[in-house]
Amino acid sequence: MNEPFKDSELAETVTSPVQVRILDDGYKAALFVSVEANPFPSMKQIYLAIEHANITYGINDQAVDRLVKEQIKGKLLVFAKGKPPVDGGAARLIWNLGSEDGVPPADITDQANGSASTTPLFGQVSKGQQILSKMPPTEGVEGITVFGESKTKAGADIPIPVGEGTYLSSDELTLLASTRGIAAWSGEKVTVSDVKHISGSVDSQRGDIKVDGSVFIEKDVRAGFRVEAVGDIFIGGNVEGADVYSRSGNVVVRNGIIGQNRARVLSGKNIVAGFIQDATVGAKQNVEASRYIINSAVTAGRYIIALSREGLIRGGTCFAGKKIEILVGGSDGRIPTELKVGFTPPESALKARSDLRADLRRNRMELVYVQKRAQFLTLLKEHSGSLAEDKEAQLQELRKKEKALMKQHSQLSTRESEEIDEVAETDIKIEVESIRVHNTVFPEVSLAIGDLGTTVSKERNNVMWFRVGEIMKMGPLKAAMKKA
Repeated sequence: MNEPFKDSELAETVTSPVQVRILDDGYKAALFVSVEANPFPSMKQIYLAIEHANITYGINDQAVDRLVKEQIKGKLLVFAKGKPPVDGGAARLIWNLGSEDGVPPADITDQANGSASTTPLFGQVSKGQQILSKMPPTEGVEGITVFGESKTKAGADIPIPVGEGTYLSSDELTLLASTRGIAAWSGEKVTVSDVKHISGSVDSQRGDIKVDGSVFIEKDVRAGFRVEAVGDIFIGGNVEGADVYSRSGNVVVRNGIIGQNRARVLSGKNIVAGFIQDATVGAKQNVEASRYIINSAVTAGRYIIALSREGLIRGGTCFAGKKIEILVGGSDGRIPTELKVGFTPPESALKARSDLRADLRRNRMELVYVQKRAQFLTLLKEHSGSLAEDKEAQLQELRKKEKALMKQHSQLSTRESEEIDEVAETDIKIEVESIRVHNTVFPEVSLAIGDLGTTVSKERNNVMWFRVGEIMKMGPLKAAMKKA
């Protein structure tokens, strides 16, 4: 191709039916000749089209020769290939707390960028202690496009989630504590707060806990006890058959909630736990179990999520204002399971609320009766100076019962005030409600979106239910997520 192009050839090329098409972000180029081309473009016209397209690198002359000799029409023929770059490695975020106790550092990158569900992390720190470190992205290997341009693609970066009570090192690769306290991360910012520290468990030796701020409990909250805080509650072990209530913070349980059909865990923000079983759980925002939710009544103003390990909801009723997203729903044993989203509270939640109010009414009536009976015997004792032995025993028994009823009344009244109007207080109307099952949903799982419902009659995989007007629809989950 050493001969110069003539003006006539240039004019022919302008109207020639040969096209140069750029593929793969500029790392390939192809020739295309229309099936109507007659006569077939000359070699000079083809090379002129290549020149006009500014293709300078990786040209395969043999491919051009083949196009002309075989007069290939109506097909793309790749004639130039660049050298694609090798992407650099992405940045990684490493949670370092616990490594001094033999716990391996945790890579939280996927959780931080939203591609994996969040496992709660927290621990005690001293001022200046390292909490989290960042492995910066690496540079990639340079590539060259068919235009002769050099390109490199560094690995994706990710910001360190700096929150209150933390600061970055001078090289901006390490997050440190600016104060002594509890470092916590549940998918957003890493924060350090000066919280009340409870060594060991909440049990008969310690009694109930009530704090104005936040609280960190090293081990378990045992059955029959109560933890109440205005701020966050961090629990290093399990919640057994206990009451846990955060008025305006998060409840984070490192292990899980073993409800024993009596636990009640409520939060003004989010609840994050390893698992939830045989419990009543309610959060104004989200409830997330990193493993499973079994035989529980769960209510969340926005999301209920179980996407790690088992990722299972089986038995019980789960109601979320906006979305339920899980790996597996129900079981091959056809255990009845209710999954509901939208604005209609589940029947179990309404029944629980009704039962609570009925219990409160019964408690009030019994308390009034006991108090009146005790008051009568007290007045009788004051008037006569003493009571018969059986009457004195009866009075003492009434006083014990009155004390127990007053404690029960206080607990019931508190529970009544804790009822969460999660639907009214969350801005979910602007979002599309959906139930998403990434793996398998089994028969006998009841699904509802608002006042529309259905029951799964056969095993299904990778599906999503959503509402369009007054119709509840089902479709492939992966296709829906690609469109999103």
